[in-house]
Amino acid sequence: MLIYAFRDAHGTWHGDPDAEIHETQPGRGTLTLPPTPPGEAPGLFDGRRLDVLYATCSLEAAQESYRLDDGGSFPATWHVHELLSPAYLPPHAEPAHTSPAPHRKTGVNLELRSEDRRYSLSADYLGEGRMELTAIVCTLDGIVQGELTGELDACDLGELGRLIASVPTTPPGRSAAPDLPASTTKATRHGEAWTAEAVDHLKDHYQAGKTPGELAQDLGRSEKSIRWKLYGLKLAPYPADLVPEQRTSPQPKPPKAYTVEEKRKTHPNAYRPWTPDDEQHLSERCAQGASLQDLAQEFGRDPGAIASRLQKIDAEGPAADEAERFHV
Repeated sequence: MLIYAFRDAHGTWHGDPDAEIHETQPGRGTLTLPPTPPGEAPGLFDGRRLDVLYATCSLEAAQESYRLDDGGSFPATWHVHELLSPAYLPPHAEPAHTSPAPHRKTGVNLELRSEDRRYSLSADYLGEGRMELTAIVCTLDGIVQGELTGELDACDLGELGRLIASVPTTPPGRSAAPDLPASTTKATRHGEAWTAEAVDHLKDHYQAGKTPGELAQDLGRSEKSIRWKLYGLKLAPYPADLVPEQRTSPQPKPPKAYTVEEKRKTHPNAYRPWTPDDEQHLSERCAQGASLQDLAQEFGRDPGAIASRLQKIDAEGPAADEAERFHV
């Protein structure tokens, strides 16, 4: 029996509320989390009363158990545990039973769902005020649509979020750039209605031999406007060169032909967050002379993920040397 989903005071469900369970109806209860201890940074739901769902399911279980308000105690899925556990330790606040590690790192893992997508974001806090972000977009059945990973200073995250939110969405097949005028003539009367006097001037001087460019200067309009007006007056042929070519919508890129679950068949720990203990062990095995392929098998991760992590923790050893060549 695992706690696989919970609802906050705003009515928003977190975790995996759509998970396939083995019971007809899930168990329901309430869980009141303790407030944030003095001197520690708050978790996402510290001090809140949550409605939880628990049942037998095939999701991955965390080692921690949570005691409900009615006295029942259940372990949570790893996803729920990541949301309910403290988000991170405050700077320089190491647990009393551990010694400070040079690459100590904690993080936050969040997930949102739309009608046809799952969006997961993990934020790992690195040393010296930096953080690593990993975003994965999947379909509801787990097919990976896109991945994004990178590092930045934690103080820049808010501004980056506002920048992303301000990006306009341009409909496919349309350009956000305006059409350029047919000439460099400044159109001082652009958009104004044609007067009878302006039309007479256009007819007389065009028939007298003036070019559309010269008439554009006379009338304060663009050359493109002059040519379309001449066509409308049946004084000039259809300006086919001014008609933009029909743009076709770009073909969507096919989704990557694997799912997170399929990836974990060969690399059981793919996309799972790295723990400080994992990184410490990885650094030690690298120093002992393990190869990149050996570490990939031992840690259940893709060689590229191992190479990236070795570089991030400044590991030393043969595998670290391989990692530098791996990304060249």
